[in-house]
Amino acid sequence: MKISVLGCGNVGVSIAADLTLKGHDVTMIKTSTTTNNLCDKIISNGNVVYMKYCGFVKKAVIKDITHDLSRIESSDIVIVTIHSTYHEHLIQEIAPYLNGNQICICICSYMSSFYFKKYCRELPIIAETTGPYIEGRLIEDKPTGVVYFRVGCILSKTPLSVFQKERSAECLEKIRKLYKGFSDEYSVIESALLNPNMVLHTVGSIMSIPRIEYSKGNFCMYREAYARNNRATMNIMLSLDREKKKVLERLCCKQVDIFEAAGFFGNPMERFFSYSESNDRAISPTSVKSRYITEDVSQGLVLMESIANKVGIRTPITSALIYIADSALGSDYRNTGRTIERLGATSYIEELMK
Repeated sequence: MKISVLGCGNVGVSIAADLTLKGHDVTMIKTSTTTNNLCDKIISNGNVVYMKYCGFVKKAVIKDITHDLSRIESSDIVIVTIHSTYHEHLIQEIAPYLNGNQICICICSYMSSFYFKKYCRELPIIAETTGPYIEGRLIEDKPTGVVYFRVGCILSKTPLSVFQKERSAECLEKIRKLYKGFSDEYSVIESALLNPNMVLHTVGSIMSIPRIEYSKGNFCMYREAYARNNRATMNIMLSLDREKKKVLERLCCKQVDIFEAAGFFGNPMERFFSYSESNDRAISPTSVKSRYITEDVSQGLVLMESIANKVGIRTPITSALIYIADSALGSDYRNTGRTIERLGATSYIEELMK
């Protein structure tokens, strides 16, 4: 199939390379003009990315890397991998090139389906996932200039929501040709609030602001904020997760806890700590102004607070984290972030309340 992957970060490159290796016709589209050293290095190497997984290395040659958004017009499937902070603007730009025969998959999204509904003349099938199906890190071999994607794991299942439920079977039949683990288990609001980053990134980074600043780029949130003996940070994270579940309960939605939502099964706490302690965890965030706060507070927590206000649920931890983030970064995320009103999703929430 013809695939367009929007975004050239870790997620975009890994998915583009993986689908190329599976035999699909893949175009990767850079959506910003900011410098991306690793992407530029990939282009200079003839669009080559090496995938390293379980001791094996495979060479993927991505068919094309471009800035031309109009290339999505001839695609069967469009995959959006950029930060959700920029979804509204991007969807406005790509809307003229979309049609009802296409599928758009938003990887790690916060109800962006409603932006498509707001701006598209002809609505494609829209799917939203809580995260990528393949995780890992882009690295450059400095002596040779070769770019590798070191795969940390490939998930066996990735739950998602299909906006047009009447087209769910059609959607799954096509996207499972890309990755067999896609599973239509969530509603649109579930795919948003069950995004693990909304809980883990916000608490771990906001409660570590002094450490992030002091370390000058040498901070690993998972290893440090969620160390085994950090009970206070864990208590805050679990309190935020309980607020999330109360909102979902009020709307008769799945109340999945953070460990299950993030894929930590069996002994979830032990699995989580093992994940946090792994040497594969990236040094991140390196700045207070990282997506761990700027995206997951403005697009995640602000959205959840707006839903909670609508349904009459108190969320003091959510609100406190937003206030702290605003104060620390000199922002006003309630004014600029994602809400059900700005999404045009108020009537959707009212229907769920019934």
